[in-house]
Amino acid sequence: MTDGTTKRPPQAGSSVKTIAKVLVGTAVLGITAWHIGSMDSTLGTENDLSLLREANTFRGQKRPAPPPSVIPRLIHQSWKTSENIPSRFVPWMQSWRTFNPEWQYVFWDDRDNLQLFQTYFPEYYPMATQLAKISLADMARYALLYQYGGVYADADFECLQSFDDLIDLDLFLSFEPLVHSVLLEGATQPVLCNAILASRPKHPFWLHVLQQIKAKFDRQESLKDPVALTGPRVVQESVEAVNITTMNISLLPEEYFYPEIAYWNLDNLQTKCSKAASPVVQDACAWIEKYPTGRHTAKTHAVHHWQCTWARGESWFARTYALDEIFPGQEVWRPQF
Repeated sequence: MTDGTTKRPPQAGSSVKTIAKVLVGTAVLGITAWHIGSMDSTLGTENDLSLLREANTFRGQKRPAPPPSVIPRLIHQSWKTSENIPSRFVPWMQSWRTFNPEWQYVFWDDRDNLQLFQTYFPEYYPMATQLAKISLADMARYALLYQYGGVYADADFECLQSFDDLIDLDLFLSFEPLVHSVLLEGATQPVLCNAILASRPKHPFWLHVLQQIKAKFDRQESLKDPVALTGPRVVQESVEAVNITTMNISLLPEEYFYPEIAYWNLDNLQTKCSKAASPVVQDACAWIEKYPTGRHTAKTHAVHHWQCTWARGESWFARTYALDEIFPGQEVWRPQF
């Protein structure tokens, strides 16, 4: 499958769709390409997606258009490159297609993320070129959700059920486990995480987040701390700075997407528990004892596996796969600028 830089055609039977500036039907390297509207038009709307499904067939069967929704049926995932994706991520990435077969899957790499800012958010492009890759990946998820809408999920997120019951919300965020919030962040209540996010296109909250990041960057604040500069802390700060009712922002409890903790960090968490003094810390530590494998409920739509590759490195990955090996013969969208 092409990543936009090579001329290697995709495997037989695979299908690549591209997201670009204008709505046209064309051929790119022999592959039918469908481009989503301009900056001034409504991007990622159900009308656009319905047209795509009516105009294309998949394995010989025409796809019926699903009912309209607020959040478009787009799944966005990202990794450094489309050619070397850690093997551990493979079943988790595939799970999104399994449980959401009528959704379009869009894959972004580091180059796509940078070009997104160059094309649609030029005021942030100089900053984007100076950020560490993890911070660029953070910023890109906010920008692409503003531009196209949909659901963004980190590659170490595993889908467990359809997201169709959540797409009538305007924008949703979710809290990470109380254990993490208390023992790792020093909070007294759950804090928000940015590993899974969703919204309609053009939701103003994402512009607020981008503005907050630029303000920090211009002040030379938290430049060596991606969690604070571009990650979950800036999302938390942004939520606290706006009226979530007016903006129609839904804050979902941890059971929806974060039923498990980072088990690779369990020894550290238990060490902190051994020194627990305050009631809130004791409550968090009691959770670990009560739910040693996590707290899954009927509301759990996905689970974050907390690989934290930006902090832990990748030397422990035994093998990597190319995107077309992960989704052989399947329809995948790639950005094109």
